[in-house]
Amino acid sequence: MSKTSGWRRPLAAAVAVLAAAAVAFAGAAAPTEAAPDKDDLERQRAANEAAIEQLEMALEGTDVELQRTYLDLEQANLELPIAEAVLAGAQAEFASAQKELGEITEALKQAEAQRDDVAEQLAKDVELARDARLSLGALARDAMMGRAAGDSELLVLLGSSSIDEAARDLMAVEAASRTQQSVIVQAQESAGANKNRQARLEAVTLEIADLKVKAEEALARADAAQAAAEQAKRELDELQASLERLAADLEAKKAADEARQAEYEAENEQIKKDLDKILEEERRKAAEEEAARKAAQQANGGSGGAGPPAATGFFGRPLSALRVGSPFGWRVHPIYGSWRHHDGVDLSASCHTPIYASAPGKVVFTGWAGGYGNRVVISHGNVDGQLMFTTYNHIWNGEIWVSTGQSVERGEQIANVGTTGASTGCHLHFEVGIGSASGVVDPMNYIS
Repeated sequence: MSKTSGWRRPLAAAVAVLAAAAVAFAGAAAPTEAAPDKDDLERQRAANEAAIEQLEMALEGTDVELQRTYLDLEQANLELPIAEAVLAGAQAEFASAQKELGEITEALKQAEAQRDDVAEQLAKDVELARDARLSLGALARDAMMGRAAGDSELLVLLGSSSIDEAARDLMAVEAASRTQQSVIVQAQESAGANKNRQARLEAVTLEIADLKVKAEEALARADAAQAAAEQAKRELDELQASLERLAADLEAKKAADEARQAEYEAENEQIKKDLDKILEEERRKAAEEEAARKAAQQANGGSGGAGPPAATGFFGRPLSALRVGSPFGWRVHPIYGSWRHHDGVDLSASCHTPIYASAPGKVVFTGWAGGYGNRVVISHGNVDGQLMFTTYNHIWNGEIWVSTGQSVERGEQIANVGTTGASTGCHLHFEVGIGSASGVVDPMNYIS
Protein backbone atom coordinates (compact mmCIF):
# COMPACT_ATOMS: atom_id res chain seq x y z
CA MET A 1 0.00 0.00 0.00
CA SER A 2 0.98 3.55 -0.56
CA LYS A 3 1.82 5.37 2.66
CA THR A 4 1.51 8.87 1.27
CA SER A 5 -2.12 9.61 2.07
CA GLY A 6 -1.54 11.75 5.13
CA TRP A 7 -5.12 13.02 5.32
CA ARG A 8 -6.57 9.57 5.80
CA ARG A 9 -8.22 8.83 9.12
CA PRO A 10 -7.59 5.48 10.80
CA LEU A 11 -10.64 3.29 11.18
CA ALA A 12 -10.60 3.78 14.92
CA ALA A 13 -11.07 7.53 14.46
CA ALA A 14 -14.12 7.00 12.25
CA VAL A 15 -15.61 4.63 14.81
CA ALA A 16 -14.92 7.17 17.57
CA VAL A 17 -16.90 9.75 15.65
CA LEU A 18 -19.82 7.35 15.53
CA ALA A 19 -19.48 6.46 19.21
CA ALA A 20 -20.26 10.05 20.23
CA ALA A 21 -23.38 11.96 19.27
CA ALA A 22 -23.00 14.88 16.89
CA VAL A 23 -24.50 18.35 16.71
CA ALA A 24 -25.91 19.94 13.56
CA PHE A 25 -23.80 22.76 12.19
CA ALA A 26 -24.62 25.76 10.05
CA GLY A 27 -25.77 24.76 6.59
CA ALA A 28 -25.96 21.02 7.35
CA ALA A 29 -28.97 19.07 6.17
CA ALA A 30 -31.38 17.73 8.78
CA PRO A 31 -30.35 14.19 9.75
CA THR A 32 -32.69 11.48 8.48
CA GLU A 33 -30.57 8.33 8.78
CA ALA A 34 -29.35 6.22 11.66
CA ALA A 35 -25.64 6.05 12.42
CA PRO A 36 -23.81 3.72 10.01
CA ASP A 37 -23.00 0.29 11.41
CA LYS A 38 -19.42 -0.12 12.63
CA ASP A 39 -19.05 -3.54 10.95
CA ASP A 40 -20.30 -2.11 7.65
CA LEU A 41 -17.66 0.63 7.83
CA GLU A 42 -14.92 -1.89 8.59
CA ARG A 43 -15.98 -4.07 5.65
CA GLN A 44 -16.02 -1.05 3.35
CA ARG A 45 -12.58 -0.02 4.55
CA ALA A 46 -11.23 -3.52 3.87
CA ALA A 47 -12.74 -3.49 0.38
CA ASN A 48 -11.17 -0.10 -0.26
CA GLU A 49 -7.76 -1.37 0.85
CA ALA A 50 -8.02 -4.32 -1.54
CA ALA A 51 -9.09 -2.08 -4.42
CA ILE A 52 -6.15 0.28 -3.86
CA GLU A 53 -3.73 -2.63 -3.66
CA GLN A 54 -4.88 -3.88 -7.06
CA LEU A 55 -4.56 -0.38 -8.49
CA GLU A 56 -1.02 -0.10 -7.17
CA MET A 57 0.01 -3.23 -8.99
CA ALA A 58 -1.71 -2.14 -12.17
CA LEU A 59 0.36 1.06 -12.16
CA GLU A 60 3.76 -0.60 -12.52
CA GLY A 61 5.87 1.28 -15.00
CA THR A 62 4.22 4.61 -14.26
CA ASP A 63 6.18 7.45 -12.70
CA VAL A 64 6.23 6.94 -8.93
CA GLU A 65 5.02 10.46 -8.13
CA LEU A 66 2.20 10.10 -10.65
CA GLN A 67 1.29 6.76 -9.11
CA ARG A 68 1.12 8.25 -5.66
CA THR A 69 -1.01 11.16 -6.80
CA TYR A 70 -3.39 8.85 -8.62
CA LEU A 71 -3.62 6.42 -5.71
CA ASP A 72 -4.24 9.26 -3.28
CA LEU A 73 -6.99 10.55 -5.54
CA GLU A 74 -8.59 7.12 -5.80
CA GLN A 75 -8.28 6.63 -2.05
CA ALA A 76 -9.99 9.97 -1.49
CA ASN A 77 -12.80 8.98 -3.84
CA LEU A 78 -13.25 5.71 -1.97
CA GLU A 79 -13.17 7.47 1.40
CA LEU A 80 -15.70 10.14 0.41
CA PRO A 81 -18.88 8.04 0.82
CA ILE A 82 -17.56 6.70 4.13
CA ALA A 83 -16.91 10.22 5.40
CA GLU A 84 -20.38 11.28 4.29
CA ALA A 85 -21.89 8.28 6.08
CA VAL A 86 -19.99 9.13 9.25
CA LEU A 87 -21.25 12.70 9.12
CA ALA A 88 -24.83 11.61 8.46
CA GLY A 89 -24.59 9.22 11.38
CA ALA A 90 -23.24 11.96 13.62
CA GLN A 91 -26.16 14.18 12.67
CA ALA A 92 -28.61 11.37 13.41
CA GLU A 93 -26.98 10.79 16.79
CA PHE A 94 -27.29 14.48 17.56
CA ALA A 95 -30.97 14.48 16.68
CA SER A 96 -31.49 11.59 19.08
CA ALA A 97 -29.50 13.32 21.82
CA GLN A 98 -31.45 16.55 21.33
CA LYS A 99 -34.77 14.70 21.52
CA GLU A 100 -33.72 12.95 24.71
CA LEU A 101 -32.51 16.20 26.27
CA GLY A 102 -35.79 17.91 25.33
CA GLU A 103 -37.86 15.12 26.87
CA ILE A 104 -35.84 15.20 30.09
CA THR A 105 -36.05 19.00 30.24
CA GLU A 106 -39.84 18.90 29.81
CA ALA A 107 -40.18 16.20 32.46
CA LEU A 108 -38.04 18.27 34.81
CA LYS A 109 -40.19 21.34 34.16
CA GLN A 110 -43.38 19.41 34.93
CA ALA A 111 -41.88 17.87 38.05
CA GLU A 112 -40.78 21.28 39.34
CA ALA A 113 -44.27 22.70 38.64
CA GLN A 114 -45.80 19.77 40.50
CA ARG A 115 -43.40 20.33 43.40
CA ASP A 116 -44.40 24.00 43.60
CA ASP A 117 -48.09 23.08 43.52
CA VAL A 118 -47.70 20.47 46.27
CA ALA A 119 -45.64 22.91 48.35
CA GLU A 120 -48.37 25.55 47.98
CA GLN A 121 -51.10 23.10 49.01
CA LEU A 122 -48.95 21.95 51.90
CA ALA A 123 -48.61 25.55 53.11
CA LYS A 124 -52.42 25.94 53.00
CA ASP A 125 -52.80 22.70 54.94
CA VAL A 126 -50.43 24.00 57.57
CA GLU A 127 -52.54 27.17 57.87
CA LEU A 128 -55.78 25.16 58.14
CA ALA A 129 -54.22 22.92 60.75
CA ARG A 130 -53.21 25.97 62.74
CA ASP A 131 -56.77 27.34 62.61
CA ALA A 132 -58.15 23.97 63.63
CA ARG A 133 -55.79 23.80 66.60
CA LEU A 134 -56.94 27.28 67.68
CA SER A 135 -60.63 26.25 67.44
CA LEU A 136 -60.02 23.07 69.40
CA GLY A 137 -58.19 25.14 71.99
CA ALA A 138 -61.18 27.46 72.34
CA LEU A 139 -63.51 24.51 72.73
CA ALA A 140 -61.28 23.09 75.41
CA ARG A 141 -61.35 26.37 77.33
CA ASP A 142 -65.13 26.58 77.07
CA ALA A 143 -65.41 23.05 78.41
CA MET A 144 -63.27 23.90 81.39
CA MET A 145 -65.51 26.94 82.12
CA GLY A 146 -68.62 24.77 82.03
CA ARG A 147 -69.84 26.12 78.69
CA ALA A 148 -68.94 23.22 76.52
CA ALA A 149 -71.33 22.23 73.80
CA GLY A 150 -71.46 18.79 75.37
CA ASP A 151 -73.24 19.95 78.57
CA SER A 152 -76.23 17.73 79.33
CA GLU A 153 -79.74 18.81 78.33
CA LEU A 154 -80.91 18.41 81.95
CA LEU A 155 -78.41 20.93 83.17
CA VAL A 156 -79.57 23.34 80.49
CA LEU A 157 -83.22 22.95 81.47
CA LEU A 158 -82.50 23.36 85.15
CA GLY A 159 -80.56 26.53 84.50
CA SER A 160 -83.27 28.13 82.32
CA SER A 161 -85.77 30.66 83.71
CA SER A 162 -88.54 29.84 81.24
CA ILE A 163 -89.64 27.33 78.65
CA ASP A 164 -88.68 29.63 75.78
CA GLU A 165 -85.24 30.27 77.21
CA ALA A 166 -84.73 26.56 77.71
CA ALA A 167 -85.67 25.89 74.09
CA ARG A 168 -83.27 28.52 72.86
CA ASP A 169 -80.49 27.20 75.09
CA LEU A 170 -81.00 23.63 73.84
CA MET A 171 -80.78 24.81 70.21
CA ALA A 172 -77.55 26.66 71.05
CA VAL A 173 -76.12 23.54 72.63
CA GLU A 174 -76.92 21.49 69.54
CA ALA A 175 -75.34 24.08 67.25
CA ALA A 176 -72.22 24.23 69.39
CA SER A 177 -71.99 20.45 69.32
CA ARG A 178 -72.18 20.38 65.54
CA THR A 179 -69.47 23.06 65.35
CA GLN A 180 -67.27 21.07 67.68
CA GLN A 181 -67.64 17.91 65.59
CA SER A 182 -66.93 19.88 62.38
CA VAL A 183 -63.77 21.37 63.84
CA ILE A 184 -62.54 17.94 64.93
CA VAL A 185 -63.27 16.33 61.52
CA GLN A 186 -61.62 19.24 59.74
CA ALA A 187 -58.55 18.92 61.93
CA GLN A 188 -58.37 15.17 61.23
CA GLU A 189 -58.77 15.62 57.48
CA SER A 190 -56.20 18.41 57.42
CA ALA A 191 -53.70 16.24 59.27
CA GLY A 192 -54.21 13.33 56.80
CA ALA A 193 -53.94 15.54 53.72
CA ASN A 194 -50.87 17.20 55.18
CA LYS A 195 -49.19 13.83 55.67
CA ASN A 196 -50.00 12.69 52.10
CA ARG A 197 -48.80 15.91 50.52
CA GLN A 198 -45.59 15.81 52.55
CA ALA A 199 -44.88 12.30 51.21
CA ARG A 200 -45.67 13.43 47.66
CA LEU A 201 -43.39 16.44 48.05
CA GLU A 202 -40.54 14.20 49.13
CA ALA A 203 -41.12 11.86 46.16
CA VAL A 204 -41.23 14.75 43.67
CA THR A 205 -38.07 16.23 45.18
CA LEU A 206 -36.23 12.91 44.63
CA GLU A 207 -37.59 12.71 41.08
CA ILE A 208 -36.32 16.23 40.34
CA ALA A 209 -32.86 15.35 41.67
CA ASP A 210 -32.76 12.26 39.41
CA LEU A 211 -33.95 14.24 36.38
CA LYS A 212 -31.29 16.87 36.99
CA VAL A 213 -28.59 14.18 36.91
CA LYS A 214 -30.04 12.79 33.67
CA ALA A 215 -30.24 16.28 32.20
CA GLU A 216 -26.57 16.90 33.00
CA GLU A 217 -25.63 13.58 31.36
CA ALA A 218 -27.71 14.37 28.28
CA LEU A 219 -26.14 17.80 28.06
CA ALA A 220 -22.66 16.25 28.25
CA ARG A 221 -23.57 13.90 25.39
CA ALA A 222 -24.79 16.85 23.38
CA ASP A 223 -21.49 18.66 23.99
CA ALA A 224 -19.56 15.58 22.84
CA ALA A 225 -21.87 15.36 19.84
CA GLN A 226 -21.07 18.91 18.87
CA ALA A 227 -17.32 18.28 18.93
CA ALA A 228 -17.69 15.01 16.99
CA ALA A 229 -19.90 16.50 14.30
CA GLU A 230 -17.70 19.53 13.84
CA GLN A 231 -14.67 17.24 13.49
CA ALA A 232 -16.50 15.05 10.97
CA LYS A 233 -17.48 18.12 8.96
CA ARG A 234 -13.91 19.45 8.97
CA GLU A 235 -12.57 16.11 7.77
CA LEU A 236 -15.18 15.90 5.03
CA ASP A 237 -14.30 19.42 3.89
CA GLU A 238 -10.59 18.54 3.90
CA LEU A 239 -11.31 15.39 1.91
CA GLN A 240 -13.31 17.27 -0.70
CA ALA A 241 -10.58 19.91 -0.95
CA SER A 242 -7.95 17.19 -1.39
CA LEU A 243 -9.99 15.67 -4.22
CA GLU A 244 -9.87 18.94 -6.15
CA ARG A 245 -6.17 19.45 -5.44
CA LEU A 246 -5.20 15.88 -6.36
CA ALA A 247 -7.24 15.93 -9.57
CA ALA A 248 -5.43 19.07 -10.72
CA ASP A 249 -2.07 17.65 -9.66
CA LEU A 250 -2.74 14.43 -11.56
CA GLU A 251 -3.42 16.24 -14.81
CA ALA A 252 -0.20 18.22 -14.46
CA LYS A 253 1.89 15.10 -13.81
CA LYS A 254 0.31 13.05 -16.60
CA ALA A 255 1.81 15.30 -19.24
CA ALA A 256 5.33 14.81 -17.87
CA ASP A 257 4.84 11.06 -17.45
CA GLU A 258 3.67 10.46 -21.01
CA ALA A 259 7.12 11.42 -22.27
CA ARG A 260 8.71 9.13 -19.71
CA GLN A 261 6.52 6.22 -20.83
CA ALA A 262 8.35 6.09 -24.15
CA GLU A 263 11.68 5.97 -22.32
CA TYR A 264 10.36 3.23 -20.06
CA GLU A 265 9.22 1.10 -23.02
CA ALA A 266 12.64 1.50 -24.64
CA GLU A 267 14.28 0.53 -21.33
CA ASN A 268 12.14 -2.59 -21.11
CA GLU A 269 13.02 -3.59 -24.65
CA GLN A 270 16.70 -3.29 -23.86
CA ILE A 271 16.26 -5.37 -20.70
CA LYS A 272 14.56 -8.06 -22.78
CA LYS A 273 17.37 -8.01 -25.35
CA ASP A 274 19.96 -8.36 -22.61
CA LEU A 275 18.02 -11.26 -21.12
CA ASP A 276 17.73 -12.92 -24.53
CA LYS A 277 21.53 -12.86 -24.85
CA ILE A 278 21.85 -14.55 -21.49
CA LEU A 279 19.19 -17.12 -22.38
CA GLU A 280 20.79 -17.81 -25.76
CA GLU A 281 24.06 -18.60 -24.02
CA GLU A 282 22.20 -20.87 -21.62
CA ARG A 283 20.48 -22.56 -24.54
CA ARG A 284 23.81 -23.20 -26.21
CA LYS A 285 25.28 -24.65 -23.05
CA ALA A 286 22.19 -26.74 -22.42
CA ALA A 287 22.30 -28.09 -25.98
CA GLU A 288 25.96 -29.00 -25.60
CA GLU A 289 25.30 -30.71 -22.29
CA GLU A 290 22.32 -32.59 -23.72
CA ALA A 291 24.35 -33.74 -26.74
CA ALA A 292 27.18 -34.89 -24.49
CA ARG A 293 24.74 -36.76 -22.24
CA LYS A 294 23.14 -38.54 -25.18
CA ALA A 295 26.53 -39.42 -26.65
CA ALA A 296 27.60 -40.88 -23.34
CA GLN A 297 24.40 -42.91 -23.05
CA GLN A 298 24.73 -44.22 -26.59
CA ALA A 299 28.34 -45.13 -25.95
CA ASN A 300 27.15 -47.09 -22.93
CA GLY A 301 24.35 -48.69 -24.91
CA GLY A 302 21.61 -46.57 -23.23
CA SER A 303 18.39 -45.43 -24.82
CA GLY A 304 18.85 -41.76 -24.09
CA GLY A 305 16.84 -41.48 -20.88
CA ALA A 306 13.21 -40.89 -20.03
CA GLY A 307 12.93 -37.31 -21.31
CA PRO A 308 12.07 -34.08 -19.46
CA PRO A 309 9.13 -33.74 -17.05
CA ALA A 310 5.87 -32.14 -18.13
CA ALA A 311 5.74 -28.38 -17.80
CA THR A 312 2.45 -28.31 -15.87
CA GLY A 313 3.18 -28.56 -12.16
CA PHE A 314 6.90 -28.35 -12.73
CA PHE A 315 7.19 -25.10 -10.75
CA GLY A 316 6.62 -24.80 -7.04
CA ARG A 317 5.44 -21.75 -5.14
CA PRO A 318 7.81 -18.78 -5.09
CA LEU A 319 6.12 -17.64 -1.85
CA SER A 320 4.82 -19.79 0.97
CA ALA A 321 1.33 -18.35 0.42
CA LEU A 322 0.00 -17.32 -2.98
CA ARG A 323 -2.32 -14.33 -3.11
CA VAL A 324 -2.64 -12.91 -6.61
CA GLY A 325 -2.98 -9.15 -6.53
CA SER A 326 -2.80 -8.65 -10.28
CA PRO A 327 -3.01 -11.54 -12.78
CA PHE A 328 -1.15 -12.24 -16.00
CA GLY A 329 -2.45 -10.82 -19.27
CA TRP A 330 -3.91 -7.72 -20.84
CA ARG A 331 -5.33 -4.99 -18.64
CA VAL A 332 -6.44 -1.38 -18.94
CA HIS A 333 -4.03 1.16 -17.48
CA PRO A 334 -5.93 2.95 -14.69
CA ILE A 335 -4.62 6.42 -15.59
CA TYR A 336 -4.33 6.39 -19.38
CA GLY A 337 -7.09 3.93 -20.21
CA SER A 338 -4.86 2.12 -22.72
CA TRP A 339 -4.44 -1.66 -22.95
CA ARG A 340 -1.13 -2.99 -21.70
CA HIS A 341 0.19 -6.50 -21.21
CA HIS A 342 1.19 -7.68 -17.76
CA ASP A 343 4.00 -10.15 -18.29
CA GLY A 344 3.70 -11.95 -14.96
CA VAL A 345 1.62 -12.16 -11.81
CA ASP A 346 1.85 -9.81 -8.85
CA LEU A 347 1.79 -11.82 -5.65
CA SER A 348 0.82 -9.84 -2.56
CA ALA A 349 3.18 -10.18 0.39
CA SER A 350 4.63 -8.04 3.15
CA CYS A 351 8.13 -6.59 2.91
CA HIS A 352 11.01 -9.02 3.60
CA THR A 353 8.85 -12.11 2.99
CA PRO A 354 11.15 -14.97 1.82
CA ILE A 355 11.21 -15.74 -1.93
CA TYR A 356 11.97 -19.31 -3.02
CA ALA A 357 13.27 -20.80 -6.26
CA SER A 358 10.29 -22.37 -8.04
CA ALA A 359 12.36 -25.16 -9.57
CA PRO A 360 15.97 -26.38 -9.66
CA GLY A 361 18.19 -24.43 -12.00
CA LYS A 362 21.03 -21.99 -12.38
CA VAL A 363 20.98 -18.30 -11.51
CA VAL A 364 21.75 -16.42 -14.72
CA PHE A 365 21.15 -12.84 -13.55
CA THR A 366 21.10 -10.87 -10.30
CA GLY A 367 20.96 -7.10 -10.08
CA TRP A 368 19.12 -3.98 -11.10
CA ALA A 369 16.65 -4.14 -14.01
CA GLY A 370 15.05 -0.71 -14.37
CA GLY A 371 11.33 -0.76 -13.60
CA TYR A 372 11.65 -4.34 -12.36
CA GLY A 373 13.89 -3.14 -9.56
CA ASN A 374 16.22 -5.70 -8.05
CA ARG A 375 15.85 -8.90 -10.03
CA VAL A 376 16.85 -12.57 -10.03
CA VAL A 377 16.56 -14.73 -13.18
CA ILE A 378 16.88 -18.52 -12.94
CA SER A 379 17.26 -20.81 -15.94
CA HIS A 380 15.67 -24.23 -15.49
CA GLY A 381 17.11 -25.83 -18.61
CA ASN A 382 15.09 -27.66 -21.23
CA VAL A 383 11.57 -28.58 -20.19
CA ASP A 384 9.53 -30.39 -22.83
CA GLY A 385 12.27 -29.51 -25.31
CA GLN A 386 12.28 -25.79 -24.56
CA LEU A 387 14.41 -23.63 -22.31
CA MET A 388 12.35 -22.33 -19.38
CA PHE A 389 13.19 -19.59 -16.92
CA THR A 390 11.65 -17.66 -14.04
CA THR A 391 12.17 -14.07 -12.91
CA TYR A 392 11.69 -12.60 -9.42
CA ASN A 393 11.31 -8.82 -9.28
CA HIS A 394 11.14 -5.77 -6.94
CA ILE A 395 13.41 -7.52 -4.40
CA TRP A 396 14.37 -5.54 -1.31
CA ASN A 397 17.71 -3.73 -1.52
CA GLY A 398 20.54 -5.89 -0.21
CA GLU A 399 18.36 -8.98 0.21
CA ILE A 400 19.32 -11.10 -2.80
CA TRP A 401 20.84 -14.25 -1.30
CA VAL A 402 22.20 -15.91 -4.48
CA SER A 403 24.74 -14.92 -7.12
CA THR A 404 25.02 -15.33 -10.87
CA GLY A 405 26.20 -18.83 -11.87
CA GLN A 406 24.99 -20.44 -8.66
CA SER A 407 22.91 -23.61 -8.81
CA VAL A 408 19.74 -23.64 -6.70
CA GLU A 409 17.24 -26.27 -5.64
CA ARG A 410 13.47 -26.05 -5.70
CA GLY A 411 12.27 -24.34 -2.50
CA GLU A 412 15.66 -22.76 -1.72
CA GLN A 413 15.40 -19.17 -0.48
CA ILE A 414 16.89 -16.78 -3.01
CA ALA A 415 15.75 -13.32 -1.84
CA ASN A 416 13.17 -11.29 0.09
CA VAL A 417 10.09 -9.41 -1.13
CA GLY A 418 10.59 -5.67 -1.65
CA THR A 419 9.27 -2.65 -3.51
CA THR A 420 12.15 -1.49 -5.70
CA GLY A 421 11.79 -0.19 -9.25
CA ALA A 422 8.40 0.91 -10.53
CA SER A 423 6.53 -0.28 -7.46
CA THR A 424 4.61 1.53 -4.75
CA GLY A 425 4.13 -1.36 -2.35
CA CYS A 426 5.84 -4.60 -1.37
CA HIS A 427 4.94 -7.55 -3.59
CA LEU A 428 6.60 -10.11 -5.87
CA HIS A 429 6.29 -9.72 -9.63
CA PHE A 430 6.84 -13.31 -10.79
CA GLU A 431 7.33 -14.37 -14.40
CA VAL A 432 7.64 -17.68 -16.24
CA GLY A 433 9.17 -17.62 -19.73
CA ILE A 434 9.69 -20.17 -22.46
CA GLY A 435 12.37 -19.79 -25.12
CA SER A 436 12.94 -16.03 -24.93
CA ALA A 437 12.27 -12.93 -22.89
CA SER A 438 9.16 -12.30 -24.98
CA GLY A 439 7.89 -15.84 -24.44
CA VAL A 440 6.27 -15.16 -21.09
CA VAL A 441 3.33 -17.37 -20.09
CA ASP A 442 0.80 -17.30 -17.27
CA PRO A 443 2.77 -18.58 -14.23
CA MET A 444 -0.38 -19.86 -12.53
CA ASN A 445 -0.71 -22.53 -15.24
CA TYR A 446 2.70 -23.95 -14.29
CA ILE A 447 2.66 -23.80 -10.50
CA SER A 448 1.71 -26.99 -8.73
